[in-house]
Amino acid sequence: MPFLMERISWNAGSVPGDVRLAFGRVGEGPKPVLALHGITAQHRTFNALARYLEHPDGIVALDLRGRGDSEKPPSGNYGLDRHARDAIRALDYLDVERGFLVGHSMGAFVALHTALRYPDRVGALVLLDGGWPRSEEEPDEEEAAAIEEGLERAYRRLDMVFETPKDYLDFWFPGQNLTLEDLPPDLADYYLYDLEEVDGGYTPKASREAAEEDGDSFSSESPTAGAMEGIACPVALVRAEEGFFPGSRPLISDEARDAMAEALNLRLEILLPGANHYAMMFGEYARRIAGVTGDLLRQAG
Repeated sequence: MPFLMERISWNAGSVPGDVRLAFGRVGEGPKPVLALHGITAQHRTFNALARYLEHPDGIVALDLRGRGDSEKPPSGNYGLDRHARDAIRALDYLDVERGFLVGHSMGAFVALHTALRYPDRVGALVLLDGGWPRSEEEPDEEEAAAIEEGLERAYRRLDMVFETPKDYLDFWFPGQNLTLEDLPPDLADYYLYDLEEVDGGYTPKASREAAEEDGDSFSSESPTAGAMEGIACPVALVRAEEGFFPGSRPLISDEARDAMAEALNLRLEILLPGANHYAMMFGEYARRIAGVTGDLLRQAG
């Protein structure tokens, strides 16, 4: 059965500066939500959230530096501090005094870091399967190995050239023989935007150099539970029941969730049964995320 919904129409723009940041915008109000994606992703991660979010001012979703259509500076120009400054630069460009930040995966760590460094500029946070506190003890070996495996798979594709977009889908959905027409429009559009043409075919837009440098940054510089107590703004937390892969352990354990709930001004939270870290951003899962985001927007004023 063909999908009846249309693709989301993003209005493209860019934030000028030392590193130009591309963004997509849906809606034209004065106080849009600012959305920050994961470590190898781009702004079309938020296709479904933009579709379902009931917020009159809409949403602006960044391509973080080194990803999507944003500029890709050399190594030494990434990490949580720089992404947080970029988020503030985007709020300045949009003329938003106190931003409402939504972050998925690494974007949640960026959102938290921004709230810690610039508390007067952040009015509320929605953390989507990211932002768990950095442990001051040795990490659980099984948990660390699962995260490393998921990140390495994401990194590996960044060095690959795919002859056709269908070959790219085969990488993500092995053995399913899918085409773009088989996918919901929000997901098909994500994969199309993720690719750029190169000699021999297509390659993902994200820079592996950027991803690896950022991975080191958020694993060593993200806040501990104690540091999170310095974030006063209201927070919503959304967790996927599964990790990177179906059947894998969730990225935010119950223990990490409890530490976040104790440290943060946690107003709302949901667990998405059956969702993994990627699937949670699409379909009915995204509709639930949009509902929580809208509820927090109304609470935060």
